[in-house]
Amino acid sequence: MRILVLGAGVIGSVYAGRLLQAGHHVVLLARGRRLTDLRTGGLVLENAESKQRLELVIRVVDSPEADQRYDLVLVAVRAEQLTATLPVLLGMNDGSDVLFFGNIAGHGPALIEALGPRAVFGFPAAGGIQDGAVIRYVLIAQQKTTLGEPSGTTSSRARRLQTMFRGAGFPTTITANIDGWLLGHAAFVVPMAFALYRVDTDAGRLALDAATLRLMVRATRQAFQALRVVGTGEIPTNLAILYLRMPERFAVHYWRRVLASPRGELWFAAHSRAAVQEMTSLANELQIAVRRTGRAASDLDTLLSGH
Repeated sequence: MRILVLGAGVIGSVYAGRLLQAGHHVVLLARGRRLTDLRTGGLVLENAESKQRLELVIRVVDSPEADQRYDLVLVAVRAEQLTATLPVLLGMNDGSDVLFFGNIAGHGPALIEALGPRAVFGFPAAGGIQDGAVIRYVLIAQQKTTLGEPSGTTSSRARRLQTMFRGAGFPTTITANIDGWLLGHAAFVVPMAFALYRVDTDAGRLALDAATLRLMVRATRQAFQALRVVGTGEIPTNLAILYLRMPERFAVHYWRRVLASPRGELWFAAHSRAAVQEMTSLANELQIAVRRTGRAASDLDTLLSGH
């Protein structure tokens, strides 16, 4: 498959590297210092857990080449950058599918209106940090790469993308309710981010802050409960068990351990620090959705009001 990856941060780089290794023709679109680093030293990925480093030669461009045609454009940018990608995408006349890879934070209707049937949505299962020219990453085993058609159908396109990602080593699932899945994910990640903002996005400090951890867990539990009652959120089974079936203290203990480990920075703190605008937009979308259910979520409101 011929793939253009638009966005050369952690997610774009990790998926581009894995897809390239799996035998796909991958081109990475980057700008500024990142473009220079990639052209000078190639794509450098380091697994933050195993410390295994991979250096790949990959084609890098700063804009789509007019004579090139792609099967897929994978858009791996933050939510506030999505609008800026539209002129690039609309300028491509190859009919390529466009996979928006992240939480689109209410941008879905505008993206569909602009691109029509080219648009498809998904969410990655990786995290990490950019350390100079090196991407230090982790693959999140507790989460699968998730894909969903705007129509809710399990299309042949979605199956092709699922096969592609699985072939590159990413366990991948297809949801019939991508909007609900993304909303459920927001109900989990927004309280985590806003708890981190209370401690200057220091995961280790949050691990030691019992009061803020409890507030974070209660905020997520209330959001999940509200969304589940009216069926507007799709909550992954592992998170439903942790937040809705287990006592509060189990969730607090679990996140204390995660946040005290290197995963706290790699999974949550680094992205929260770099994506304040995205998280604020997600928080607004989440609060609107929860209020529409008519269910009280006082701890969620308290947590979000503190930033």
